[in-house]
Amino acid sequence: MIPLEEARAHVLGRCPAPVADDVTLADALGLVLAAPVASPEDVPPFANTAMDGFAVRAADTVGAPVELVVVGTVAAGVDPVAAGVSVAAGTAARIMTGAPMPPGADAVVMVERTERVGDDRVRVDVEVSPGNHVRHPGEDLAAGDEAFGAGTVLGPGHLGVLASIGVERVPAWRRLRVGVASTGDELREGAEPLARGQIRDANRPSLLGLLAEMGVEPVDLGRVPDDEAPIERALVDGVASCDALLTSGGVSMGDFDYVKVVLDRIGDMRWMQVAIKPAKPLAFGLVDGVPVFGLPGNPVSSMVSFELFARPALRAMGGHAELDRRRVRAVVDGGLG
Repeated sequence: MIPLEEARAHVLGRCPAPVADDVTLADALGLVLAAPVASPEDVPPFANTAMDGFAVRAADTVGAPVELVVVGTVAAGVDPVAAGVSVAAGTAARIMTGAPMPPGADAVVMVERTERVGDDRVRVDVEVSPGNHVRHPGEDLAAGDEAFGAGTVLGPGHLGVLASIGVERVPAWRRLRVGVASTGDELREGAEPLARGQIRDANRPSLLGLLAEMGVEPVDLGRVPDDEAPIERALVDGVASCDALLTSGGVSMGDFDYVKVVLDRIGDMRWMQVAIKPAKPLAFGLVDGVPVFGLPGNPVSSMVSFELFARPALRAMGGHAELDRRRVRAVVDGGLG
């Protein structure tokens, strides 16, 4: 039998390297950046307020409380220059979070520390320093700064930041298409009535779900009968359209299975007995350069084998540095048979 780490090394060593692609943000969730992404602009792009309050000259708040004349209001999205709002000595402007600082103002007093006095005046109850509650241009990111480095796994927050700096496409490792085929005349689907000796296909739904969960594109290659011609057609078609294939069943020592016959004919396969329980039998090889995983037919063994071999290999092909995302308990089998 083959030690677990030897089997994993064999699989990982034969999988192709990830392929870079130019990806839209809409298609980038879960992908890994293949290169750093720099900010094309300052963030924030202009001085703005971090609080609702009043834009003031800090010097006018010395000796607070003081009363200032309110000269206008600046809302988020409003250009105070175009609106004709500026702050001179003895005046203040009502300002909303995110709004640009009006000319002349160098600080913001939060609204909770003020009180309106009549229609056109405000009492400021605290003394503030220049820059108080002001976000300066480039404070978060300056133009040219690295927003995210190569190897970053893009989550929803990353996509939001990239959108905020005007990035529409990113260099990422391509999302994999992985085909899943079930073979066996004994397999039935859904609520089909079962004759003696027949079972329902549990592996294909499980494997398709595992693939979708990990962020690759699952491709259902369907249920294939135990016949060489349709098996070869399904495998050849799958290799032509997918980056990797998963099959289940027919990989135990001594089994005669048409999948084994076909794969030995069209691919470079290794049929292994791994020293673990469950998931001892494993087939792995390349067909026209595309990895093909022959997983055990038992549903639990199939999922364990996926976690130990297919998932880390697919993550490596997708550019992930961390290959194992789940802890799988398998007993090391020291037996010889």
